[in-house]
Amino acid sequence: MKAKLVAEGTTVTYVVVLDQGEEAFSALTDWAASEGISAAQVTAVGAFERAVVGWFDRAAKDYRRITVGQQCEVLS
Repeated sequence: MKAKLVAEGTTVTYVVVLDQGEEAFSALTDWAASEGISAAQVTAVGAFERAVVGWFDRAAKDYRRITVGQQCEVLS
């Protein structure tokens, strides 16, 4: 993983590039903890071999998960 601070001010912006095969959620969670980041907005562009994505269902007060078992592009 590589990370670089690209903007400071009212908000702080980092660009984080993960290595091939690196598990995104745990890598970003560990990196954020090491930087003292407790809340963030994530925007992503790239690809995954497989992923679990989802959306928050307010009525059920839970996330609806969608498992994708093949390579896919991500733009969030």
